Amino acid sequence: MSRKSVFTLAPNRCQHATSWRSIVATGTLLLAGLAPNAFGQAFPSRTITVINPYPPGGFADNVTRAVATEAGKIFGQSMVVENRPGASGKIGLDAILNAPKDGYTLGIAVPASLSLFPVLDPKYAKLHEQYQPIMMAVRTYTALAINPAAVPARNMKDFIAWAKANDGKVSYGSAGVGTSYHLWAEAFSLAAGISPVHVPYKGEAPSTSDLLGGQIQFALVTGVAQSNVASGKLLLLATSGAERWNIFPNVPTFRELGMPEVENSGWLGFIGPGPMPRDVVDKLNGALVQALRGPTVEKVLGTQGYVIVGSKPEELAAAARRDGEALGRVIRERNLKLD
Repeated sequence: MSRKSVFTLAPNRCQHATSWRSIVATGTLLLAGLAPNAFGQAFPSRTITVINPYPPGGFADNVTRAVATEAGKIFGQSMVVENRPGASGKIGLDAILNAPKDGYTLGIAVPASLSLFPVLDPKYAKLHEQYQPIMMAVRTYTALAINPAAVPARNMKDFIAWAKANDGKVSYGSAGVGTSYHLWAEAFSLAAGISPVHVPYKGEAPSTSDLLGGQIQFALVTGVAQSNVASGKLLLLATSGAERWNIFPNVPTFRELGMPEVENSGWLGFIGPGPMPRDVVDKLNGALVQALRGPTVEKVLGTQGYVIVGSKPEELAAAARRDGEALGRVIRERNLKLD
C-alpha cells in the first residue's frame, strides 16, 4: 500500500511544481507592484541633497534655494542645499560626479562648469559622459558695474577713457579663474582696448563686496545687484543680452555701445552623477519644472531678472555643448591664458 501510494503520486509532481512556481511568480509580481509603497522604496523616500559649488549669496545660490525649497514641498521630502565652493567650482562638481547615482545627491551647474571645464581642463575632457542632465532652470544676463564713489565715470565712454589714463592701476573681480565672469570681462577689456588686472574670487558675492569697498574698479554682476544699484552704491554701464534687460531698462547693451563681441547670456541647470535611472531623472525633472513654474518661485526669480526655462534634460546638455564651443572660440581668439 505504501509503495502504491508513492507510485500514484509521482506522476503529479511536475504539475504540483508547476503550480507552485506559478504561485511564486504571481506573488513576486504582486510584491513588485506593492514594493514602492509597502517597503518605502518610492523615490524619493528621504532627503535629497543639492550641492552648490559656489558660495552663498550669489546668482547660483539664489536660484538653487528657491527651486529646491518648492520642489521639496512637491516631493514631500526635504531638498537641502549644501554650498561647497572652491577651485572655481571644481570641488563641488567633483562631489556631484562622485555621488551615488540614485537621485539623492544632485547639484547645480553653470556654463563655467559644464561648458568651460571640458575646454580648459583635460580632467574634464569627457565630462559629458560623467554627469546626468536634469533641467536647465533659468537664463540670465550680466552687467558691467562700477563703484561711482571710487571711479570718476558715469558712462562707458568716460570709464574706458579713465581706465586707459590709469593703465596698470585698474583691476576687476570675477567669480574665479576660468569662469564666465572672467572670460566675458576679458572679452570686454579687449574690445575696449584696456588692460586691467584680474582679481579672482570664490563667487560673485565676495567680488561684489570688494567692488563696493573700492578694492577693485569694476566687475560683472547679475540681478542680485539690484539693491546696490537702486541705492546708488553701484552704477551699471552695460548689460550683456541681445536686448535691454527688463530689470535695468535704462542701461544700454554692449551691442548698443559698439561691442557686439561681449554679448552673452548665462544659465543655471540641475544635474546629477551619470548615468542615473531614467524614471528617477523624469521624476526629478517633473518636480523641478513644476517648482520653477509655480507662482512662488516665478515671482521671486522673475523680479530678479531671470528668464524661466524649465527644460528637458537633453536641452541642458545641448546648451552646454553649444556654449563650450562659443567660449572655446573666445579663449582662442583672445589668446587667454587660464592656467
